[in-house]
Amino acid sequence: MEINAKYFGQVSYDKNEAIHIINGLIGFEAYTEYLPIPFHEDSDSLISLQSLEDETLSFILMNPFGILADYSPSLSDEELKELDAEASEDLSYYVVCVMRDSVAESTVNLKAPLVVNARTRQARQIILDQSEYTFRHVLGDMMKEES
Repeated sequence: MEINAKYFGQVSYDKNEAIHIINGLIGFEAYTEYLPIPFHEDSDSLISLQSLEDETLSFILMNPFGILADYSPSLSDEELKELDAEASEDLSYYVVCVMRDSVAESTVNLKAPLVVNARTRQARQIILDQSEYTFRHVLGDMMKEES
């Protein structure tokens, strides 16, 4: 299969590489089928989440553990069941990044990560019930804290 990806042009993919986002992303509920495309072949630290239903729709995702070492999202038993997770090792977490003019001004949404079951390719954006995370963490501030 092929798609004209927003940031990569023509991309070939297998159907089993796609992920299904249960109920879509917040604000984009009508779109549920996506292809994750890493910006670097051997790293999942920065990903383009390309919609398979609208070629003009793509989100930039980051691996939150690469930017915040002590990130510790907590899911309910119901959320784990909905994702059909047999073990926490089945799950991968990604946060939506809003790119600004500079990386330091860009923000990530640590409050509502996209949780992906790598085994089933099912995903869900979950709003965490943890007050330490917000919808807009400024990357520049996070880099200063890590220093």
